[in-house]
Amino acid sequence: MTFFENELRKMVGEVYPDVKYIGRSAYVELDGWKTAKFQIITQGIADEYTALKVKIISKNKGTLDTTVIRFAEVFCQADVPDPHVWTDKDNDVTEWFNYIPTPQDYAALHKAIKEYTDIFMPQPSAYGRDQIMH
Repeated sequence: MTFFENELRKMVGEVYPDVKYIGRSAYVELDGWKTAKFQIITQGIADEYTALKVKIISKNKGTLDTTVIRFAEVFCQADVPDPHVWTDKDNDVTEWFNYIPTPQDYAALHKAIKEYTDIFMPQPSAYGRDQIMH
């Protein structure tokens, strides 16, 4: 298991146990028509991964929406101004740089993931099947 898959398991797998991992991505089926794709991404600096990108994909309409959840914005106790994962290509090492997320950090990230993906989940109707809003 790669570093990225291990981190995606901590970030996404705790929220959605039925997640599928392919390469550096994680996929969650939200309903029969929508899937969420998760990737740990860079934001302008090569090999510095500062955020989790979440893309909502419709099977018949393509990409519906995308958001970026920055680690610095959700990690609770980050005294480091920019917590990120980095890849040291010279030594073939990928790891958290200058900060290791706590269980509280992952819990805050789980909450942000759930709040975002819930927007795209089927919502129970406030109306009965026979009622139509005009």
